[in-house]
Amino acid sequence: MHICHVNLASGFAGGERQTVNLIRYLADHGCEQTLVAKPGNPMIEEVRGLPVNVRTASHFTVGHSRGNWDLIHCHDGKAVYWGLLESLLRKTPYIVTRRVENPLKDKKVTHAAYGRAESVVCLSRAVRNVVQGLLPEIDCTVIPSSFSGFPADALAVADIRSRYKGKLIVGQIGSLLRIKGYHVTIEAARILERQRSDLMFVFLGKGPELVSLIRQAQGMGAVEFIGHQKDVGNWLAAMDILVFPSLQEGLGSTILEAMQHGTPVIGSKVGGIPDIIENGRNGLLVPPEDAEALASAILNLANNPAQRQQYAKQAKLDLVKFSPETVGKAYLDLYRQTL
Repeated sequence: MHICHVNLASGFAGGERQTVNLIRYLADHGCEQTLVAKPGNPMIEEVRGLPVNVRTASHFTVGHSRGNWDLIHCHDGKAVYWGLLESLLRKTPYIVTRRVENPLKDKKVTHAAYGRAESVVCLSRAVRNVVQGLLPEIDCTVIPSSFSGFPADALAVADIRSRYKGKLIVGQIGSLLRIKGYHVTIEAARILERQRSDLMFVFLGKGPELVSLIRQAQGMGAVEFIGHQKDVGNWLAAMDILVFPSLQEGLGSTILEAMQHGTPVIGSKVGGIPDIIENGRNGLLVPPEDAEALASAILNLANNPAQRQQYAKQAKLDLVKFSPETVGKAYLDLYRQTL
């Protein structure tokens, strides 16, 4: 079986990490593979050394010289149209993974691209609802993201914690976009300033909201912007609580990474986050854009270390359905069924 993965994203974020995770799994299970990506995308370096053919395409209209693959897997919005063209040119079947909760555009080309796919995989029930809201007739299945297994080094974790000695670390990780809810976390931190002086809020990531967020946090000694960090596993392991207050989210793979490192999570009750967090069982859910509720949840966990441990323990047990093996097998089964 030869699978052609197409991901035409310009950068390297969660969807691209998931593409690489799947390629690694399939490489260990005897699949021949090709990756079509934009020139210079870090995915190309990530799969170096694996038995994967690499083809570059700067746009969905190029890179269509004949290939010998059996099935095309489209991993992002632009790749869907690459798959559509291949289907029209050579009748090659393709499947689509839809990762975001954004509404599909009600255009003829969108109907054609998604409607012609053999199957549309959605990361969560929320994403499936969005897709079927526009295209109720298409075959949709839910396969979540997998955790990536970011490593953590005990000495590096201890070094991070030593920077914040005597503090309880509340962290948030991701692109600095308004939709990620950093402004909500800062407001929650402001609410908690006088209630728990030992809380330290650390933000990892970069993005267009940085200047605005720094301005919002001006004068707050308990907020620190760390920037983009490669050793995410060390930071997750060092955190006492991860907050994930997105306003919209397809699933939230960072939550999975935190759970793997035993860090309890507070997420907003939107999109696919409730597919991971069951409120009061393996974490906490709060309404979106509600700083008061987020502050209350943070205070709850800060005051209850036993509860933090219980949530972390249960979350690790629940992670089996989000493992690279479980997710990879689900895709492999889908490929075989499709062909």
